[in-house]
Amino acid sequence: MKFRKAKLLAIMTAIILFAGATLVKAQTAEELVAEGNKYLNVGNLYDSAQPQKAIELYEKALKVEPQHPEATLRLGQAHLEIGDLNNAIKRLEQALKIKPEWIEALNSLGLAYKKAKNCDKAAELFGLACDYQPNDPALWVNLGDVLADKGLYEPAIDAYQKAALLDGKIPVFQMRLGQALEAYGNLDKAIECYEKAVAIQDNHVYANFYLANAYHQKGIYDKAEECYKKALAINKNYANAYIGLGRLYLDQNLNELAIQTLKIAVEKNKTYPISHYWLGMAYKASGDKRTAFECFRTTLHLWPEYEPAQKEYKALKGKV
Repeated sequence: MKFRKAKLLAIMTAIILFAGATLVKAQTAEELVAEGNKYLNVGNLYDSAQPQKAIELYEKALKVEPQHPEATLRLGQAHLEIGDLNNAIKRLEQALKIKPEWIEALNSLGLAYKKAKNCDKAAELFGLACDYQPNDPALWVNLGDVLADKGLYEPAIDAYQKAALLDGKIPVFQMRLGQALEAYGNLDKAIECYEKAVAIQDNHVYANFYLANAYHQKGIYDKAEECYKKALAINKNYANAYIGLGRLYLDQNLNELAIQTLKIAVEKNKTYPISHYWLGMAYKASGDKRTAFECFRTTLHLWPEYEPAQKEYKALKGKV
């Protein structure tokens, strides 16, 4: 009898443990998506994301519920995060079939097509998103970005203006508008936008840098120098600001100052070919053609297709 009771107890315990294990494993699609969202860092709640782990969880969710809208969307976004554009586009298009006017799906699919260099399709999707939700400035910026990539600066300017009107406290919106205006040939209006961006956020390194470049182009050298130095005070390792400042000195025939500044640019990023190129131009202006030639050689070692360096290298080859 005791043996029978012990055996029965063991069988019941095994059944309970098995049932418990089964219950733990049988997660719902919603639970799997919620867990996947943590790994994808949806909402930017964590310091980093693990998209590959998120993909595994979203795929499990879709096995439980094949037409789950969020699992499909997030799976597409996770593939986009790791650069798997084919699967990203496939899943995001599926999400749109489930919910045709889903703004987040339209936006994500637009970003995927933009990365895939299909700017026409990206512009179509961002345009639809803006039609459905015209009060979202981020959507207008995305539309402006892809229109600018297509060289359609007038409609890009219009899109950026709408973003800036919707939220006048974001410096990036003014910067994007300024860049489009500058590309369109309206440097004065571009300067106004960069000045607004700096007024919104005085310590924005890129706003100060773009403003410095614009002043430089206008020949307003004192303000350009001030803005380049301000950008460097914000980020002392910003090689492009040293290059801009060095070029500014070069345009004023301050060759020694240009060399000193461009040497720092090279030190900050030795693998950046443009730093070496402009250091070469400064040495050339100072009359040191041999050192200039070596700078152009280094530039071409880092970027063999860079045509300005090719031209300078060929001009000095055999002459130093």
